[in-house]
Amino acid sequence: MEADARLRTVTTSNARTLVGASHRALEGRKQQVNDLNVYPVPDGDTGTNLLLTVRSVAAELAKADDNLDTRAVSDLVSNAALMGARGNSGVILSQIVRGAMEVLAEMDVVSSAGVVKILRRSTDTAYRAVRKPVEGTILTVLREMTEAAESAPETVELSELLALIVRAGWKSVEHTPTLLKVLADAGVVDAGGYGLMVMLEGMLGGDVGGASASADELFSIPGITESVPDEHGESIYTYCTTFLLEGVGLDGPDMEQVLEPLGDSLLVVGTDRQLKVHVHTDEPGVVLGLATARGVLLHVAIDNMKTQTAERDARLASPSTSPAPVGRTQVVAVVAGAGVRKLFRSLGAGPLVEGGQSMNPSAEEIMNAVCSAEAPEVVILPNNKNIVMAAEQVASLAKKPVAVLRTHSMQVGLSAMVGFDPERSLDDNVAEMSGIVDEVLSGEVTRAVRDCVVDDVDVREGAFIGLAEGKLVASGDDFFEVAREVTARLLVGERELVTALIGEGDEAESAREVIERLREKFGDAEFEVHEGGQPLYPLLLAAE
Repeated sequence: MEADARLRTVTTSNARTLVGASHRALEGRKQQVNDLNVYPVPDGDTGTNLLLTVRSVAAELAKADDNLDTRAVSDLVSNAALMGARGNSGVILSQIVRGAMEVLAEMDVVSSAGVVKILRRSTDTAYRAVRKPVEGTILTVLREMTEAAESAPETVELSELLALIVRAGWKSVEHTPTLLKVLADAGVVDAGGYGLMVMLEGMLGGDVGGASASADELFSIPGITESVPDEHGESIYTYCTTFLLEGVGLDGPDMEQVLEPLGDSLLVVGTDRQLKVHVHTDEPGVVLGLATARGVLLHVAIDNMKTQTAERDARLASPSTSPAPVGRTQVVAVVAGAGVRKLFRSLGAGPLVEGGQSMNPSAEEIMNAVCSAEAPEVVILPNNKNIVMAAEQVASLAKKPVAVLRTHSMQVGLSAMVGFDPERSLDDNVAEMSGIVDEVLSGEVTRAVRDCVVDDVDVREGAFIGLAEGKLVASGDDFFEVAREVTARLLVGERELVTALIGEGDEAESAREVIERLREKFGDAEFEVHEGGQPLYPLLLAAE
């Protein structure tokens, strides 16, 4: 393979050549990867996110000094990948790169044994970056390439090892549907893994090939590897329990693990010296006992959530129209659409980052917004599943306290803003806002970008499709019927307030007419309608 010689040494020039080759290969196949989406919504952007991430690395290398040493080149590439990461697929790629660069920084010459070490570190780093890894994704492809390399004879030549790795990668890509039913049902393979192989083959000077199927990702968000509950609804637990835990060597993941069986809506944020914990539970005493075994408790609050519901609903019904002043905490929100921007600002959000479906902002853009915030603490609302990981990377790197509330849609983000108070602390805002998010269900109506069968729903290109909590529930030519099915799925339990955001474009008037018919159909529900102006989605819905 052509890259054999280039991989022998780590220089600025070699890095430019390899990254450039990877970029060209992915650029040629970007749309192919984008089109391979389990859900036929107009945001299948794995290829775009991967390409923009690689492009960020190429841009930084182009400006770099030609005489950088191995460590400087490795650090530059790692940082550029992280700051340029777009979407979940881009963030995972940045972690793969980070692991590789950590090993490369210690090498003057790359050998076959070195490549094995690089793959192992990349795999371990990428898996650690994902809270709940799901097999059948880009992680699986990377891991199986690593295992194939580790099984090779120690005497294998570098060129032979690289060929073996590529073959193992493509084989893994083709097998991803056997690990994820959603891929098998859609008749596709994993897009993140497919994109990874496109880049790798490009880097090594080979033609993209070996995959007999197209590719896609889990839950319609390319590259995402977080498990999502099958059912959503009001918490079955009574007590909202929050507290601050101080100590030495505190372990956030350990705390999450021991508390997870005791309730839901679990949130653990902080450092190894201070953790803020939020959980809905019927056993607050047990929760506090587990915490005191690990450190010192401060600021304990146990609230009956039933009594909080009425107060929250009253605030939701009449939000303030005046922007909140800069106080102790600010909210950085990712938004799309002039009307949506106005709504977020009216609830006190800002700075705002432009982005959303098919235009995920980079980690650097989010970081710039965080840095521009005047308050000493910041909450980030990504408002899209595919932006969550980039936001979390920013939070881990920021020089001020930053927390990410994992809002997966703009309409849920708007509901969360009702619980925001700029004068409260970061932890208290996160606890209050997350409690609101837990009670909101969201849906959307858009147009299908291709023919397919997903979740037992037959879809034709150009037809309306409706999703409720990320699941495809309806498709057809009748806008109202699709919206009616989505609304019915959202109005479960005691939910009776529906917030609707009207999109931009020619279908805005039709969306308004649909809302009026929905009012008649669901007479017991209250509909609050706003001109969102968001692209691609003529109607966004949220029920509380």
